[in-house]
Amino acid sequence: MSRLKLCFVGGGNHANRFIYPALASARDIELAAVCTRSPETAEATRQRHGAGRAYTDYRLMIEREKPDAALIVGPPKLHFEAGCFCLEKRVPFFIEKPSGENLAQSRELADKAAASGCFGQVGYMMRHSAVIKQVRAICAAENTGELLYGTIKYFTSGPYRSNSTYGLEGTDDLSFLWRYLMVQAVHPVNLATSFLGDIVEVAPDVQFSGENIVVEIRLRDAAGSRMRVLLHTLVAPGYGNLQFNTELFFANRTMIFTDAFHALDYYPPEALKSHFPTNNGNAARWQFATFGNNNVKMGYETEVASFLDCVRKGAQPADTTTIADSLKTMSILDQVREIVAAQLNKSLAEKA
Repeated sequence: MSRLKLCFVGGGNHANRFIYPALASARDIELAAVCTRSPETAEATRQRHGAGRAYTDYRLMIEREKPDAALIVGPPKLHFEAGCFCLEKRVPFFIEKPSGENLAQSRELADKAAASGCFGQVGYMMRHSAVIKQVRAICAAENTGELLYGTIKYFTSGPYRSNSTYGLEGTDDLSFLWRYLMVQAVHPVNLATSFLGDIVEVAPDVQFSGENIVVEIRLRDAAGSRMRVLLHTLVAPGYGNLQFNTELFFANRTMIFTDAFHALDYYPPEALKSHFPTNNGNAARWQFATFGNNNVKMGYETEVASFLDCVRKGAQPADTTTIADSLKTMSILDQVREIVAAQLNKSLAEKA
């Protein structure tokens, strides 16, 4: 398959900022058509990105164009419905996270993908970011052994309680929690599970504070390895994603600390003494070039390139974020919601 014919569903802010630009550097592709619900937006998107045709019905677009692959970026309901349609037509697809509005939709999409033999990839870009790929490279080259313990911190501007986003409504505690899990927690939880085996324990601690929320999720796998994910919205509007940091501790005493999407410090099992005074060993620092492609740094261009490579090969490699992998993440988030719901009901009963 020398030249890929692509269709794109979506023309919103995220698609235009990250996913369409990720296609700009791809070789041997044809953006045959784009689709949004608004005819004006569809035509503007077509002109902006040099697509062949514009549609307002993605089903009609895919049936007429018969693409080699489709990219779908919108609310979770669209990811699920358009993903199911692509599986029906046996068109490989890339969707943004999450893979559905709820666990039931994510499970149905994963089951249909497994039954169809066709595949989809979900946009968990943290897994494809330059800094995390460098972590993987160090682990492979230095034989670090299993992860013993790790933390991921992700502090963001919203969504706050009153924010309606992703088509997920409601301002009560559980609706607010689920919206925050879908919009924000889904990323670091997916990343955390990539360092772990089969998850056997999910222990959340959630604090509601007016418009804000604090979420801590502790995960343990069958081998005893643990990851802790900490998120909150105690970040004023305008700061964006204020922090994304990881701390990783491995069986052979290796320690790796990452700073946002651009740098990491690698502490090997034995201190580096060649350039430092005795007993003052320090880390080896890796940093993404300041003049580098920001879309590569954050993983957007890399994840799309991985998807296109999968389409050309006709099979999705194990190290990408599959529909089945997304289902595991959604299952964890659903467990968090169920545990918190039980806690809230118990609290209400005690007050009654």
